[in-house]
Amino acid sequence: MTAPRMLLLNRVDFEPGCSVFELEQPLFLHAGDRLWTEDDGVVVERASGDRERPAGGMARVYRRWRLL
Repeated sequence: MTAPRMLLLNRVDFEPGCSVFELEQPLFLHAGDRLWTEDDGVVVERASGDRERPAGGMARVYRRWRLL
């Protein structure tokens, strides 16, 4: 994903696998920063080209849905 505006994240939800990456501390993204998963972690590429791997952990989330 590419940040459309400034964002402050404390977790990142990935819809296809229902995976959630819980960050150890909040992460501030500037407009144009990119974020993706790699090796059970998150990689942030800043608009300047620098890359970061914020600390945290990946967890699988299971949701149950019931039609009413």
